[in-house]
Amino acid sequence: MLTEEFNNQNSTSHESSGSAFDVYDREGYLLELYRYKHDGSLWAQTIFSRKGEQIFKSQTTGAAPFENFSTQNVYDADGHIIETDTYNADGVLTKKTKNELLENRAESATYRSIESGVEGTENTREVVESTDPKTGLTHQVATMNGKAETDWVIQRDENGVPQKDKIVLADGSYNERERAADGTTIEDRYSASSKSHTYQKTDAQGHLIEVVDKSGSSYIRCTYSFDEDGRPTGQVNYGSPGNILDKSTIEYQDDSFGNWIEKKIILWDTTSDPMKRKLVATSLRTINYY
Repeated sequence: MLTEEFNNQNSTSHESSGSAFDVYDREGYLLELYRYKHDGSLWAQTIFSRKGEQIFKSQTTGAAPFENFSTQNVYDADGHIIETDTYNADGVLTKKTKNELLENRAESATYRSIESGVEGTENTREVVESTDPKTGLTHQVATMNGKAETDWVIQRDENGVPQKDKIVLADGSYNERERAADGTTIEDRYSASSKSHTYQKTDAQGHLIEVVDKSGSSYIRCTYSFDEDGRPTGQVNYGSPGNILDKSTIEYQDDSFGNWIEKKIILWDTTSDPMKRKLVATSLRTINYY
């Protein structure tokens, strides 16, 4: 699949801002990705060695700001990653992460992850998780190098689907979510350092449809829209209730398979009445099917 990006801001004609070429297998898993600069030169490429969801090796090479490196994953018989090794451009091991299951009981489990770096540093994370079969309440406590990291409580329904959860960090920051009957999810993210809240709302399909940032006298609200295929179609930013700061929309042209082959990003002048549209970017995509 070839995707070409064009910038329309400075002229009416297309000005290339780069392109991407992706190769997928018949099951839809990514095998190769290439990123090109506006002049057509290769910027970065990543090659995957995989079987379905399992990625055994990935190798990335490219020019700045991309870094040349590779990773290798080792799986156990149940398909869990038990080791991940990261190598630099010279093939030197720079980071190793080992995962192990220390204890597995009917209602609780303990996991350990050890990350070691080339400079000799080592960080150990341990996670203790327990679930009450009567209430469906799961409690997960994580420590890093013996110090408290997170405390997470998850409430599930009778089918095991999370309905409400709250994860608290060591500094008092937290992330709290609750799923409504219609499938929408409301999330409250609190930062103890800035004493600010970020409220998010997602629809039943998991699409982010609203974000509100509140910090002291600062306030901004963003809304997002999607089409029936789940593709983003627009964003509106508000400085205060009803006060539109800026607005953008996205238009698609599809091929006979229902996949887009042209995408246009449009900015709207919210100071004019009616609002005037301005085309700022165009993406053209060529898809070769098996």
